[in-house]
Amino acid sequence: MERARAWIETVLGRAPAELVPMPGGAGARRYWRVRFAGAASAVLMHAVREDPAILPPALRGEAAAALPFVEVTELLARHGVPVPKIFAVEPVERWILLEDLGDVRLLDLAPAERSERLRETIDLLARIHVLPREDALPFRRQFDAEWVRFELRTFAEHGLLERVRAELAGELDAFARAVAALPRGLALRDVQSQNLMVDPRGRLRVIDYQDALLAPPELDLAALLFDSYVELEPSERASLCARYWRARGANPDPARFALLVVQRKCKDYGRYRLMVEHRGDERYRPFIARAAQAVLSFLPSLPPAQSRLAEILRRALAEPRP
Repeated sequence: MERARAWIETVLGRAPAELVPMPGGAGARRYWRVRFAGAASAVLMHAVREDPAILPPALRGEAAAALPFVEVTELLARHGVPVPKIFAVEPVERWILLEDLGDVRLLDLAPAERSERLRETIDLLARIHVLPREDALPFRRQFDAEWVRFELRTFAEHGLLERVRAELAGELDAFARAVAALPRGLALRDVQSQNLMVDPRGRLRVIDYQDALLAPPELDLAALLFDSYVELEPSERASLCARYWRARGANPDPARFALLVVQRKCKDYGRYRLMVEHRGDERYRPFIARAAQAVLSFLPSLPPAQSRLAEILRRALAEPRP
């Protein structure tokens, strides 16, 4: 990290006292807290290129050639979304020096405070989802059938037995087309309690949004309200969902919401199994059952065209895995 230290000193005019590794998520990005003399600090992100095999096709070229995080951050910041400030970027090394938001996530809050922050998040999403389209990276990405099929293939490969995969192949393709046909607006794609923070000044902040794209708004609602890391009471989910649609001045569509909850939580289920069973990351084991339960709870609400898929998934996810 000596080159990183030297770069930080060059761009900020002060030398770091230490770089302390910070825990990361399931992606390849790595983080360090940069401490300076006194109380000042920043965060160094090393935007390591992801393995293209685990990325949807639309993201593979971006990962090899650019720093999508920077462009998406600039877009969101222009519209008043509370993202971290970028202090400096080194594109060759793929270093990004960021504002330090602290360590408090919604996941860490007491239930009453978390509920208040969830309401704040709902209001924020209602505003993000109707931002006008412009020539910026997230508006050039589409949650289209190809993207949805990729996520469903990952789910099938890591979440289903081989005999079930064969039985479901055509049904999953039809399901992908149904999801891709839904109306779209700007969505952040991974809005959940690990990616929502409360900074040292008590402000709600958003992280891990670099894959923002045009997608149905229910994609973000599904991620937030059926967060595998925080279990909400059904009454709180219903209240938050109603708050969102009031803010939008629109009426919810239960069938659309069911499609997006099932799609999102199938994605999560397959991802958690991949992390546990193929990468040995036991942090994700407790969340496998939660993701499965969310899928099972919404299968009866899917549109009639997905009735066979619903029945196969119900049997597949309810069966104990060998």
